[in-house]
Amino acid sequence: MEILDDSLHMIEHLMDDGYFEEALEELKALSNDYPDSYLVLSLLGECHLCIGEPDKAIKPLRRSTRIFPHKKSGKRGNHHERRLIGALRKRSEKQEPFGVWVDHFLLGCSYARCHQFRRATKHLDQANDMMPNDTEVIRNLGWVNCMQENTGIGRALLLRAIALEPRNALAYHDLGADYLFAQDLKNARMYLDKAIELDPDDSFIQETVDQLEDMEAKSILFKRSHDKSSV
Repeated sequence: MEILDDSLHMIEHLMDDGYFEEALEELKALSNDYPDSYLVLSLLGECHLCIGEPDKAIKPLRRSTRIFPHKKSGKRGNHHERRLIGALRKRSEKQEPFGVWVDHFLLGCSYARCHQFRRATKHLDQANDMMPNDTEVIRNLGWVNCMQENTGIGRALLLRAIALEPRNALAYHDLGADYLFAQDLKNARMYLDKAIELDPDDSFIQETVDQLEDMEAKSILFKRSHDKSSV
């Protein structure tokens, strides 16, 4: 098991430094020797998601949620993996220990990026039950509700994410984007301006701001054309 420990620690360093492709190759090789390791499956799914392959993240993450080594079950995992999970990863600013809620969160994100919003909601709800008040869980849960036209619930969750973390640029972005889709340009502008203020270098946010500016310009042209035809 020392080989597994050393390999996972090395992979963690690669991921922390942003070398997800290299980490993925290491994990693929490791999965041949440890096909039922919860940590290998979990990290494999996370790497696929981080490099933009959410469809490939789903299978290992589904397995990891099923074999998470609970302390009360001798059939799922083992003592060594439980110890390693506790020692290996700290996932948030609160230093919450790595656990199965993270896998449900990542699986929900993977389904959302594959536009399977009902499945995404199921796993994000599970993550939220296990780890209440995590900003990113709530933000993503808000977004998938908006995508299913559960606008009231979705916007309320996004506002809750903002209340929990007032400097979360993506929460402002997601709320602004939903207003943009609804063609409520005034509210879209309010939230997107805040998002770009908090993270001016985020190209994803900037793309949405560009879409807003394009719609604002078209709205002005339409209004001018309408005014002229009314004269």
